[in-house]
Amino acid sequence: MKTSYLLFGCIVLLLACSKKKNPGPDEVLSGNIKQTTETVSGITYRLFTKINTADFKGILVMGSGNDENNPTLGSLDGGPENDICKKAAQNGYVAAIVQYRKTPGTANWNESAKMVGEDYDKCITAIASKYNVDKSKSVVGGYSYASFMLLTNIAYNNSLPYCKDVLAACGASGADQASKFKIPVFSITCKGNHEGDYAGQALYDQIPANAAIKAKSEGITDNSCDGHCDGNWTAQMYTKMVFWLQ
Repeated sequence: MKTSYLLFGCIVLLLACSKKKNPGPDEVLSGNIKQTTETVSGITYRLFTKINTADFKGILVMGSGNDENNPTLGSLDGGPENDICKKAAQNGYVAAIVQYRKTPGTANWNESAKMVGEDYDKCITAIASKYNVDKSKSVVGGYSYASFMLLTNIAYNNSLPYCKDVLAACGASGADQASKFKIPVFSITCKGNHEGDYAGQALYDQIPANAAIKAKSEGITDNSCDGHCDGNWTAQMYTKMVFWLQ
């Protein structure tokens, strides 16, 4: 009899476990946003699209912060990155957070920036092919470490020449980098000079007046916050993205 009860209990437990929800790779979020994690060409990214949308207005790819002294893979779970991607998807864009590779960080800053730029490019290329969106209708962005990497990349590399703009939140650049930017920049940061000498308005001021990208760039130092990446800039960054992709 004991054996029968034990067997019955195991069957019940097995059936209960089999009924647990398996989230799988796809998840439908509020607002009819579909979230998918994909790996293409060795690059993993979290993708956001609005259900039943076939004709997308453009592509947004965001990246996360990291520890510049010992970076890991780019995170897919950062709140600000997810917020802006959901907002973009809700309004007819295809958006993604790229899980850029582990880089050398400060051990080889320029190589790190090159690697991150290449990973953004692979992500955009995969999305453009899947959804038949021209790569020139793309904007890249990042917070903290990803922002630093993008600013260095567009100065010293040419991984993303087709992009409309870089949304650089709480990241800084040097004067030499700013003089060599190849695509426009929207830099936003808190007051307090937490990232370095040239971020926000100060970064914009370093772009030479005769640079082709000057009129298309913008820098904002947010006086309502005083800390590294302490601002809520989803609205400003989204508005800038729309401006460049209209």
